[in-house]
Amino acid sequence: MRLFTQYKGLRRENYILFLGKMVTNLGAMVWPILTMILNQKLGMSATETATFSIVTGFFFLPASLIGGYLADRFNKKMVIICCDIISVALYIVSGMIPLTLFTMCLVMAGAFFQTLENPAYNAIVAEVTPQEKREKAFSLLYLGKNIGLILAPTIAGFLFKNHLSLCFIINGLAISLSTVLITLFVKDTSVSGKKEQHKATDKKVCDQSIMSVLRGSAALLLFIISMSFHEGAYSQFGYLMPLDISKAYPETGSVIYGTVASVNCIIVVVFTPFITMLLEKVSLSKKFALGTFFQALSFVAFLLSFGVIAGYYVSITLFTIGEILTATVHGAFLSGKVPMELRGRLYGISDFISAVMVGIVKYYSGQLFDTLGLKYAWAFSIAITLIAVIVAFFVVIADKREESLSEEGKLKVS
Repeated sequence: MRLFTQYKGLRRENYILFLGKMVTNLGAMVWPILTMILNQKLGMSATETATFSIVTGFFFLPASLIGGYLADRFNKKMVIICCDIISVALYIVSGMIPLTLFTMCLVMAGAFFQTLENPAYNAIVAEVTPQEKREKAFSLLYLGKNIGLILAPTIAGFLFKNHLSLCFIINGLAISLSTVLITLFVKDTSVSGKKEQHKATDKKVCDQSIMSVLRGSAALLLFIISMSFHEGAYSQFGYLMPLDISKAYPETGSVIYGTVASVNCIIVVVFTPFITMLLEKVSLSKKFALGTFFQALSFVAFLLSFGVIAGYYVSITLFTIGEILTATVHGAFLSGKVPMELRGRLYGISDFISAVMVGIVKYYSGQLFDTLGLKYAWAFSIAITLIAVIVAFFVVIADKREESLSEEGKLKVS
């Protein structure tokens, strides 16, 4: 029973944001099959597909930084609503016109505004939740995201061949439902409700910039570096994995990959509450390091599983365990390292650095896939994850040292 009651006691906003993520991702049918759309529908090679992702990703880079600034300076709820309205319009228009490269550019523009709102979304979760409950709150948000994604990839796999346009339209409609929930039930306390607090803390925040915070915490800086390598490798879930499966099964690859992606979400939904409860007393940094290790193991398994469907499901199981461990601690770890007024910008910087690494990993793995073959592309991805594992090990050491110094400081003050 405690498996489910561990999420009790959170604020209403936490549960509404959970539902919002669930509804949005229930309609997120484009992203699991994006590589297949570019590769099979538009005829792009692996390198061209990577280039498209990198070029569009280049335009995404300012979104994280701008979104972080907007989240800290303006009403977070309104930032989310405005971005959602624009995204909905772009996705629905994309589904009503013939599929071309221009159509995909519209889809990417919609994704730009979804990226823009991410820092505000994470900042609201951190803001409405007491520090001791933040890991549970981010775990619940992550759970909602994946409950929605259980059916989306499989449905997308079946719609891919003859009814692809429905994927774009459903994506837009799902976001609109999430927007209604947030508009009606989420109260943003970041700006309007805390004007007096801002007056009292403005000078302190001005004196303490994001860069000074990063310079003052080796654990935070190392965490962002490790997370960027982890996210760069994680992007292979939607890039190299479908290329791998499509190469092994040219006719049924989209359906097989759709079911693999759905299995990923099912495992998340089943095991996230269990893992969160089981490792409740383990530090965030140790859970993050363990997650990067499982990701490395999963990529080795994918390298060895070419053309073996059972192997894909074993590999995605290892991958998902690593994903659960890293995703549920990411927001909580970052929010605990900076004051409230800087959280949006910290999330934005973290997302920005990760987006740069995603582009690098996709480009070079695409080049290796086209020139040397699948094994070399996976070997490169494994090397990236191993860097994340090594840096994560130093995060554990630095975080433990900083916690000890913090406790010593509290004892001296008392």
